[in-house]
Parts: sequence; C-alpha cells; structure tokens
Amino acid sequence: MGVLDTVSELFSSGEQHYRFRCDDCGTEFAQRAATVENLTCPECGAGSVRSAEAA
Repeated sequence: MGVLDTVSELFSSGEQHYRFRCDDCGTEFAQRAATVENLTCPECGAGSVRSAEAA
C-alpha cells in the first residue's frame, strides 16, 4: 500500500482511521485498527509499527 492507497483509504469511507509509522522503513499509513497489535507495515512487512502520534 503506497501513499495514494492510503489517501484513497482515508477518504473512501466515514469510518475512523488511525495513523501508524513503521520503525524499520519509516512508512506512515492509515488503518481502521486502533492498536498496533498484529499490524505489519504494508511496504516492508515489518512488525515494528507504532502510532504516528507517538513520534
């Protein structure tokens, strides 16, 4: 999932989305999940993901 996919995802529905950042590659992305449990980076597949607000 790239930047365009993330933007499309954010504007395609009225659901709440949360921002996350991968500690390995730095990719920021949006997900409907509120926690990082079981999240992986859509770019590199790493599991070292954290809330983007915690940056």
